[in-house]
Amino acid sequence: MRKIEIIGGGLSGLSLGISLCKRGVPVRILESGNYPRHKVCGEFVCGVSSQVLDDVGIGEIFTDARRHRRLEWWIGDDLVLKDELPEEAIGLSRYCMDADLAELFQSAGGELITGTRAGSEDGDGRVWAAGKRKRGGKWIGLKVHAKNVSIEGLEMHVGRRGYLGLSGIEDGRVNCCGLFRINKNVDKKNILASYLKANGLDQLHEKFCQWDIDESSFSATAGFSLGAQQSSGAFCVGDASLLIPPFTGNGMSMAIESSWLASPWLEKFSREELSWLDACSGYSSSCDEYFGKRMRLAGGLHPLLFNGAGRSLLRWSALSGLLPFGFLFKQLRSR
Repeated sequence: MRKIEIIGGGLSGLSLGISLCKRGVPVRILESGNYPRHKVCGEFVCGVSSQVLDDVGIGEIFTDARRHRRLEWWIGDDLVLKDELPEEAIGLSRYCMDADLAELFQSAGGELITGTRAGSEDGDGRVWAAGKRKRGGKWIGLKVHAKNVSIEGLEMHVGRRGYLGLSGIEDGRVNCCGLFRINKNVDKKNILASYLKANGLDQLHEKFCQWDIDESSFSATAGFSLGAQQSSGAFCVGDASLLIPPFTGNGMSMAIESSWLASPWLEKFSREELSWLDACSGYSSSCDEYFGKRMRLAGGLHPLLFNGAGRSLLRWSALSGLLPFGFLFKQLRSR
């Protein structure tokens, strides 16, 4: 059988590696970092079915993870929506998740090489899962864990030029992850708090400054764009392919789903039933069919969050009960 080489040992790369090992495909993953490690991420999975998790072979990772069924959505300092989630959200940090997945991959027979940066050459059997591609974009992602903070379910706080999501994870911690338009005037020493203040999230800023912050959990990534990513090669999975706006709460689910979609095409290539060109083409068509609608919908909604008229419309519709939250939630998680 032909060997598959995956560049990037994050959520999508490890999930794909585990899935392929289940299918008897020889796999090697090259990861530039080491485990455990912190990453910019909402750190909850919401939208991927238990069947897909089991098909990929990673369902056991989430057995003891936190479950969330409530959502609060704030615009500025106003609570505009408080509702039940149509599907539960599973809260687990990437610090724990990636390390557990790496162990599971190796126990399944996969070869994992850490601390090694792969070259940029593309080739048959090489899959790119190295995350978002920087293209001179205007977004910055920031993440940190807060200790001894009590929240009910998930929270989304929308400001003038960005937003922050809160999600409970293991050990009673809360993940604080934000997406903001880059602002060169913020205080770099207190960067997340400064972005909250600069975006008009005054009440949240005041609370955040009183929380017990684990500085070792801080991570950041800047200069990226949303939507279809600059291609690293012919076969890309996870954020290396498509980066959905984080307000959807669907990024981690899509990373897993993309690996699930990729597995049968790579297995056929490995078994010499398909050429590499046909495997790449088939996978690309599967992604277009499976993710196309949600990417278009998310791309249309995202700009509404960042102009005054759009936020006013969202605020009014949410407060008046006219915002079709359940409908939008399901549309952003279905083909």
